[in-house]
Amino acid sequence: MLTTNQPLGWGTMFIFNALSVNKQDALYSFLGIGAYALSWGMLGLGLLMVGPEGIKYSRTMLKKLWGFFAYRFY
Repeated sequence: MLTTNQPLGWGTMFIFNALSVNKQDALYSFLGIGAYALSWGMLGLGLLMVGPEGIKYSRTMLKKLWGFFAYRFY
């Protein structure tokens, strides 16, 4: 849940907003916002499941990942 919430939330919001622009219907924008909100719920459930040790591990992994990209692309 911790790794899939961001791509799922942003991806579905992007797809639904593209549909909204294409079809000229605001309902798709609201569906995209709803999917994005559900991704935050996924993050919350994931944090509850992993506990404090999992959060520390996730922070360590994110720091390593950002360091890797900073070294690689800057």
